[in-house]
Amino acid sequence: MDRKALFDAVRPFAPGGKLLPAHVPLIDAVADAFGLGGQIEVDSQLIADLKRDEGLRLKAYKDTVGVWTIGYGHAHVQPGTVWTEAQADTALRQDVLEHNAELAAALPWIAGLDPVRRRVLQNMAFNLGVKGLLGFKNTLAMVQAGDYAGASRGMLASLWAKQVKGRAVRLAEQMRTGR
Repeated sequence: MDRKALFDAVRPFAPGGKLLPAHVPLIDAVADAFGLGGQIEVDSQLIADLKRDEGLRLKAYKDTVGVWTIGYGHAHVQPGTVWTEAQADTALRQDVLEHNAELAAALPWIAGLDPVRRRVLQNMAFNLGVKGLLGFKNTLAMVQAGDYAGASRGMLASLWAKQVKGRAVRLAEQMRTGR
């Protein structure tokens, strides 16, 4: 994926779906911060983690909030949709790029995190949506301040942790230790 594709992925999140000239330097800065020269790479460990955490379903199903979903948590599909594993893999990579671009635009400081902690936030954003993750205001403030033990405790004290159980425990440990 090239830089144009990043702009295309971010465009739907701009007010009215239109990027303003003021948005261009921010998106370019996000791309530069992630080392996204010509080709945008997707973190293979994040993909592996999401495959484990999300599970694969090749027939459309209603998720826990009633949204038709398929593949590795790809939302808003038509009932009755059936995919191949290759289609699910492609959609997962595209969804990760879109979520990561939105997350980087909302929290540009994550570019300075080590890869493990950045991946934790990306995983949470994929699961909760970026808006959902942004609701973790205190936890995010602790991450930004480098208080990873406090951020880990905040993650585990959330309703999200009660819902996703083992995923939250694993991600909180990765946030705490950086491993």
